[in-house]
Amino acid sequence: MVPVCDGDDMTLAERALNYNRTFQRYPASHVRVVQEGRGPFEHDVLYATWLMGNDYRGTSDLYGSYPPGLLERLGALFPDRRKVLHAFSGSLPPGPYVRLDLHAARSADVRGDVCAPPFAEASFDMTYADPPYSAEDALRYDTPMVNRPAAIKSLARVTRPGGFLAWLDCVLPMYRKDTWTPAGRIAVVRSTSHRIRMVTIFQRRAA
Repeated sequence: MVPVCDGDDMTLAERALNYNRTFQRYPASHVRVVQEGRGPFEHDVLYATWLMGNDYRGTSDLYGSYPPGLLERLGALFPDRRKVLHAFSGSLPPGPYVRLDLHAARSADVRGDVCAPPFAEASFDMTYADPPYSAEDALRYDTPMVNRPAAIKSLARVTRPGGFLAWLDCVLPMYRKDTWTPAGRIAVVRSTSHRIRMVTIFQRRAA
């Protein structure tokens, strides 16, 4: 079985348990650990469906921002993460994380391109990414459409081995299997007439 945790990191089973204890009131959202792959490529993956309800507010005023409560839920999966990067997230309020955004009009901590993040290697142990999902969305944000494979490759450079990337999108992005291991697939459902999104959680492999 391919290990997806190293050092003193929590195991995926421990992460699921911490989430399930934190959100006991939402048993339908509880996270389970399943196995993907076969033989030597078999590994554990977190699975869940999170029904976020019909609260139409977002984490910020920006169109398509994180649904209320989503970051809190992800935080329950990763309570041990200390060096956190929020990519595409200049509209988030300040917090114990670094906000990276390309748009000059937003209040990001660092202005820059996610495809060329201005950080040293292995700077973060957790990255959250909520990119534009389509060219139409990118027009709303007045930014170019993101090159998903290039962004995920660049985020691998600034994520330490054993660290995680939580990528919220409407598609499964392309990634290199020698760089990232899939560690979670969580469907995010808001309400009727909303897109169903997926948080794909990747874990950074050792070089």
